[in-house]
Amino acid sequence: MKNETIANTKVPLCEIVALFSLGSCALLNIYATQPILPDIARQFGVSLGTSAWTISASTLGVAVAAPLAGAISDRFGRKCIMVMALIGLIVTTASCALAWNFMALFSLRFAQGLLVPFVFTAALAYITEEWSGVTATTMNGVYVAGTAFGGFCGRFLAGAAATFTGWLSTFLVFAVLLFLVLVLTMFCLPTERQFKPSASLAGSLKSIAKGVQDWRLQATCFIGASLLFQQVTSFTYLSLRLGAPPFSLTSLEVGSLFVVFLLPVTVTPFFGHLISKIGRTRAFLLSQIIGIAGIGLTLPFHLASIAVGLALSCMAVFAGQSCATGYTAQHAKTGRSAATGLYLTCYYLGGSIGAIAPAPFYAHHGWFGCAALICLVALASTVLAQAAWQEAIPRKNEANA
Repeated sequence: MKNETIANTKVPLCEIVALFSLGSCALLNIYATQPILPDIARQFGVSLGTSAWTISASTLGVAVAAPLAGAISDRFGRKCIMVMALIGLIVTTASCALAWNFMALFSLRFAQGLLVPFVFTAALAYITEEWSGVTATTMNGVYVAGTAFGGFCGRFLAGAAATFTGWLSTFLVFAVLLFLVLVLTMFCLPTERQFKPSASLAGSLKSIAKGVQDWRLQATCFIGASLLFQQVTSFTYLSLRLGAPPFSLTSLEVGSLFVVFLLPVTVTPFFGHLISKIGRTRAFLLSQIIGIAGIGLTLPFHLASIAVGLALSCMAVFAGQSCATGYTAQHAKTGRSAATGLYLTCYYLGGSIGAIAPAPFYAHHGWFGCAALICLVALASTVLAQAAWQEAIPRKNEANA
């Protein structure tokens, strides 16, 4: 099992594509407004700071619903929950195109966020239960790579729509893409074969309470929050920096920079295999060193350096995410979706904080203040990962995590 890769496992290609697409839909909508915050501010007559709440609305929705989504998935199954959540996402996403004022858009974005955890928590638990060993680690990498692709598509399509057809129309495109994901999920992923339902919904909810008392899981949740904090801060405030002088990029040009999300799409599945080779803690340390180096490259006033730095930072976040999500699902022997839901709550709370909290740093110190904050958070998460994961799994068994 130690030398397995996607190429020599017997995982059908259609299942790999379906999992990748499920990962894509998780981030397709959540950060779609990031490159078009100035357009939203002009459209509805609000400040740039207020327009950033269209990002926090969806991430807050995820944070609120994630624990319940995990408990429901542990009780009623994986695939049926994912299918119903996708249907709800299609409806709410299409409805965003009809938003008549800022509060309407905010409310619909919050509703989108409420539905995303039902896909995310069920999918990660599905992977852990349906595959084992290195195959599970690699398939988790495929799923996380899909989230990177969804992050790119959401941001790039929003920037393109704002330039050519108006930013609201992009939500209709997203609804069509979500429908394709629904079709793939229904017809390519088999009904779970290893799933064992919890005795009751109340029992599933108790798993959340157990997770809150598990310091290793608490540490992993903080690590997840730090990862999304890093990503949201970098993309949100670099977007503002690049839209202002001396760069003065358009929404389309800013959105085009998010092509860097395609790098994790290709790298993350292989990083999952690297985890099995060098261990989770070393892999995470490597990812954060790369991330800090990437942030350093965004400091000069050169677009090429910023693009490379952003690519490295983005790759580091998704590589770290692969470490953390894999550990969460493996560490929770029972109530996996509930544990994943708890992780997801903290993860997206980190994203919500990343959209709003760095604003004073940006106002007083510009991008340099935000960059310093990101590096401090990355260092803190690295120290915590070394403490929480080092003794949890013996080195010789970590390859099978």
